[in-house]
Amino acid sequence: MKYLSRICGSALLLGAALILSIGVTLPAHAQTAGVEIYFIDTEGGAATLIITPSRESILIDCGSPGDRDAMRIAHVAKDVAHLKQIDNLIITHWHLDHYGGTGPLANLIPIVHFWNKGIPDKTLDDPEHFETLMAAYKKASKNTSTAIHVGDTIPVTRPTGTEEFSLKCLIANKQTQPDDPDPKVKNYYGRLHKPQPEDLSDNANSLGFLLSYGYFRFLDLGDLTWNLEYKLVTPNDKVGMIDVYQSTHHGIDQSNNPVILKTLRPIVAVINNGPHKGGTLQLFQNLLGLGSLQAIYEQHRNVDVTLPTDLLDKKLYVANPEEQCKAEFIHIQVAQDSRTYHVSIGERGSPQQYKSRLVPAPEPPTSK
Repeated sequence: MKYLSRICGSALLLGAALILSIGVTLPAHAQTAGVEIYFIDTEGGAATLIITPSRESILIDCGSPGDRDAMRIAHVAKDVAHLKQIDNLIITHWHLDHYGGTGPLANLIPIVHFWNKGIPDKTLDDPEHFETLMAAYKKASKNTSTAIHVGDTIPVTRPTGTEEFSLKCLIANKQTQPDDPDPKVKNYYGRLHKPQPEDLSDNANSLGFLLSYGYFRFLDLGDLTWNLEYKLVTPNDKVGMIDVYQSTHHGIDQSNNPVILKTLRPIVAVINNGPHKGGTLQLFQNLLGLGSLQAIYEQHRNVDVTLPTDLLDKKLYVANPEEQCKAEFIHIQVAQDSRTYHVSIGERGSPQQYKSRLVPAPEPPTSK
């Protein structure tokens, strides 16, 4: 098991040539155009910061109420990524560990555009906090936000000479793109589905997004649950294979249906869990059984879960191995040509390189 959360001064001894070649240890504003993704530690909540090639920012969810998560997000945004504002804040669903930090965050860094799945009048999931937190959200957004629907993309600028970038909504309020009524190819893995009881919580209504940048693909489904994950990939696969998978619902067994995992076949998985939440043994077993997976990056070591070392096969990187942690983030830097990406932990973590899976295989040599 590899713990990279506290990389010491030895990382600073990397040669200048290596630093320049990998790019990820340079300040964000000095990097060549590409895509960056920061998974910010919200102790089992969610906060995924995306920076486009035009340096526009998209924050998917913003953690729990109070100052802790807001300060962590603002630190990464301002001090690490050198942003002056959050251009787009997307809330996947109305649970306090996903939108509760809106008010405090808006006091620390300007937020320009607000996106969500529609604002309800009430919720059965958390009536105790909903009125207060929704009032804070509406105040931060100045009562101006946009509801996202299936097929919508977040508008961003595309700089000249960069790969095409899109962040597309694949599911919203249990709705997906229509299936082919007479599909020629059905998802083979659909037969593995074991339905669970209907999820009546707002998790099932989560927004889910596919990020595409040239050859690179990343999936974030918020807290979407088991039966809706199945709907995304059957009878027609509406996602396709991906590079990086943010474990759905913090790596909880109520989500991460094996059918979607086998269909997506990710290269890298990121688990945005907490010290007592998510990152279950079943999830690890399912991920490592895929065959495609090269690495798992876990936000926290769940102290309540025992992971056999022989199961991990040296594929696990933990950002915060201790319950009282330093709130290390996980960082992905996608190259400008989108053919490779690096994943590291914290500002001085050793980056690991991966190849984007859609890069075409080289042409075989022609015989003379």
